[in-house]
Amino acid sequence: MKKVWIILIILLFSIIIFWQMGGIDYLAARTVFAPDHTTDLVDEEKAIIFSKDIEYEVESIGEGLEIPWEIAPLPEGRFFVTERPGRVVLLGSGEIYTVEGVEHVGEGGLLGMEISPNFQEDAHVFLYYTYRSGNQIFNRLSRFTFAEDTLINEEYILNEIPGSRFHNGGRVKFGPDGKLYVTTGDAQNPNLSQNINSLAGKILRINSDGTIPEDNPFENNPVFAYGLRNPQGLSWHPVTGELFASDHGPNSQDEINRILPGMNYGWPIVSCKTGESQYEDPIVCYSDFTMAPSGIVFLPWDNIDETPLYVTGLRGNMVMRVDLDDEGNFIRQEPVISEYGRIRTIVYQKDSLYLATNNRDGRGVPNENDDVILRINIIKEEKSERKDYN
Repeated sequence: MKKVWIILIILLFSIIIFWQMGGIDYLAARTVFAPDHTTDLVDEEKAIIFSKDIEYEVESIGEGLEIPWEIAPLPEGRFFVTERPGRVVLLGSGEIYTVEGVEHVGEGGLLGMEISPNFQEDAHVFLYYTYRSGNQIFNRLSRFTFAEDTLINEEYILNEIPGSRFHNGGRVKFGPDGKLYVTTGDAQNPNLSQNINSLAGKILRINSDGTIPEDNPFENNPVFAYGLRNPQGLSWHPVTGELFASDHGPNSQDEINRILPGMNYGWPIVSCKTGESQYEDPIVCYSDFTMAPSGIVFLPWDNIDETPLYVTGLRGNMVMRVDLDDEGNFIRQEPVISEYGRIRTIVYQKDSLYLATNNRDGRGVPNENDDVILRINIIKEEKSERKDYN
């Protein structure tokens, strides 16, 4: 055998070993997916406003998880967590269920989770996950029943949502109207986002049994809003009751949008601010760096001057606090948590925020105890009352 072939074989085996040991992910996390911003994202004068307002104490309540995607608080105080490979974890008890047929590929897998507003009566749990049928990838929303610390009786609520290795959306939330809202990505086919007869690149609105509400903006259609790329966060303004959503943009240009029924948010024709009347402009556009926003949640307190919206950043490696007024208009923003790497989701429960890191998703730099669930205790001198929304 010629010497050149021996060298090529050795090189090939070295590359395979390097890949199997996570070397490619290691390099990607420190280059392609590393944060592309400095830590100085706000001027000092605006930062003073925040420092007098709310303080945050962080504690870990769960460690050693594998790519947790959603946190779902239970009424009695426990927490469900989804892991992207297909597992449902009950914090403090460990894995309670593995969803059969989950296609954990790229950004796909077991993603969003939500419990019924009537959970104490019906014990219903909703899961959004990626699956394969033949040579095609889809996403699905299923309803389960929680019984004896496991999930039973899967029922398909929405099936054959376009899926791909990337851009699967995945957030599932009940709104204050009792309807179920679902975010879907464009499945790497941007033109689907403009097609209201496709479920891709949308925010969907359905009843809890999968039927279509009569007051949806398009007749006999679950589409609530369209023209989105890969939305992954949903939350309702505690004063106006309006829906807000995060959306991943191309080459930064990430967005926070006020979602109105039947409106077009422009993807793939436009992204970020355009001023064109046929498309809705975002209230926040991250064009100077890549936020890669995922979960979002409003702080539903009464006696604070503005209404904070907390936005998790994946490539941004942070939680951004975005202050809005009582009409939902932007005032200011500032990073408030930035020491834990990639943040996938954030939820609010009983005066605390809960975060899930995603440092083991192949794009982060994991610590020994990653991935983790963090509780953020919010400290304010005067007790604030919670509002009805969220």
